[in-house]
Amino acid sequence: MSIIRKNVPRKTWAKVIALAVGVLLLSGYVIWDILAGGPLTSLLSNHDRVVAFVERMGFFAPFIYILLQIAQIILAPIPGQVVGGVGGYLFGWWGILWTLIGSTIGYLIMILISRKFGRSLIEKIFKKSAMDKFDFIFGENAAIILFLVFLLPGLPDDMVGYMAGLTDVPIKSLIVLMTLGHIPTIIITNYIGMGLGESNLVPVAIVAVVVVLIFGVALWQKDRIIKLLKKQKPTDKE
Repeated sequence: MSIIRKNVPRKTWAKVIALAVGVLLLSGYVIWDILAGGPLTSLLSNHDRVVAFVERMGFFAPFIYILLQIAQIILAPIPGQVVGGVGGYLFGWWGILWTLIGSTIGYLIMILISRKFGRSLIEKIFKKSAMDKFDFIFGENAAIILFLVFLLPGLPDDMVGYMAGLTDVPIKSLIVLMTLGHIPTIIITNYIGMGLGESNLVPVAIVAVVVVLIFGVALWQKDRIIKLLKKQKPTDKE
């Protein structure tokens, strides 16, 4: 059975085309920057100097990064992928640990905010129509559905994270679900960040392109993914 929908709406095609153009432009710039020794390459070539500066900051460097990660979790507009890449670039494998610590604290604060102020506050941050699409997370299978939302790419896990605080799932369980669901993304983004400090950027570029493609397909098929997740919710018994 083909996964390509027939009679695809114009808005969907527009999003796909815009994403493809963005990927091509970004890829073109990166290729030019590497060949021409542009600003990005110049910055990355000073990796040892940047890391040495961070190491001189001692404990304050990971502390500041953890604060940045917490802010990224609570403030949805900040891209977590970029922050994770910075962690890998600056701290190497230690970036995964600092990212996990910051993320866990951020998830806890997010849940506490939701349970303290309720849905009315969340609807002031996110569109009510967008939240209504994910009301299926409330139910007997909430834990499983939430884990899948946090694991799968292309879904608004920042919004769902706030909504998760309104479920009956215990706080400890929610934090575990959020952390486990985001671990693959944390590891990948930190790996890409670490690779940017190496002389051979080919493996990193390949991983980055694969991640972008997966994310693009997930965005394209987001509605279908949401429908599949809805099927995980048990039907009400009469």
